[in-house]
Amino acid sequence: MWPLAKARNAKKGKSAGRRGTKQARSLKRRRRVSLFLRGSSLVMLGLGIIASVYIWQTGLFHQWLTEAGDSLDRDVANAGFAVGEVRITGQKNTGLKQIRAALALYDGQSMTSLDLQAMLGRIEDLPWVKMATITRIMPDILQVTIVEHQAAALWQEEGQFHLINRAGLVITDRGLEKYAALPQIVGPGANQHLGDILAMKQKHPELFSRVTSWIWVGRRRWDIVCHNGIRIKLPEAGPDLAWEKLYRYERDQKILDREILIVDLRQPDKMIVRLSPAEAERRRLMMKSGKKEESI
Repeated sequence: MWPLAKARNAKKGKSAGRRGTKQARSLKRRRRVSLFLRGSSLVMLGLGIIASVYIWQTGLFHQWLTEAGDSLDRDVANAGFAVGEVRITGQKNTGLKQIRAALALYDGQSMTSLDLQAMLGRIEDLPWVKMATITRIMPDILQVTIVEHQAAALWQEEGQFHLINRAGLVITDRGLEKYAALPQIVGPGANQHLGDILAMKQKHPELFSRVTSWIWVGRRRWDIVCHNGIRIKLPEAGPDLAWEKLYRYERDQKILDREILIVDLRQPDKMIVRLSPAEAERRRLMMKSGKKEESI
C-alpha cells in the first residue's frame, strides 16, 4: 500500500511542474506581445508626429484645405448659388470701378464663400464712403448700399486744400475744382470749428455769401475776408454776437460797400474801422477844405 501511495504523489508533482512551466512560458509570451505592441504604438506615434510636422511646414495641409474649400465653393456655385448680379446704390462721388475693386469678386464665386465683413471694411475705406451695408439676396444677388459724406467746406492747411464734411473730417484732396463755391476755411485746427461757421451761414446766408474765406487765427478766433478784400476781425468770445452786429451794420449802412480795409469787432462795445489809403486821403482833403466828414 505505501509504495503505491508514493507513486501517486510522484505523478502529481510532475503534473504540477509541467503546468507551472506552461504558465511561465505563457506569461513570457504575453509580456513579449505587450512590449511589441507598446513599441509599435510609440513608433507609429512618432511617425505620425513627424508626418504632421512635415505636412504643416511644407504647406500641404493648407493646400489640402484650400483645395477642399475650392471644391465645395464650385459645388455650391454650380448648384445655382454663384454671384450673378451686384446691385450698387447710394454712390454719387464714388466710382463703380473703386467699388468693384473693393469687393474683389471673382467669376463663379459662390454666395456662401463671401467674407462680408472684409468686403464691408474695404468699401468703407474708400474716401467718399461714410457707411455701407452689404447683403446677400439668395440665390445670386449681392446688394451694396452706400451712404456718402456730404461735402461742407474746403480746408486749407499749409498750402494744401482738403474737402471736409460737416464734422470737419477730411473726405479727399482730389477733384476739388467743382467745390469752389463751398466755404473756405484756413489754418491749423480750423476744420474742428466748422460748425460755428455753418451756424452763421444758416443765420444770415446773404451776408455769408459775401465772404471769400474764414481764417482761424492763433487757434482761437476767426478773421473773415470778403470778396472785395475787406477783412473783418471777430472776437474769441461771442463771435456769433459780432456776426449779428456786422449784419446790422451792413443792413443799415452798407458798410461792406465802403472804401475800408478792416472792420475790427473784437471789442464788444465798439467797432474800429481802418480806411483804405485812397479813402483816408479823400477824407483828409475834405477836412482840410472844411467840408463835413462823412460818418462810417
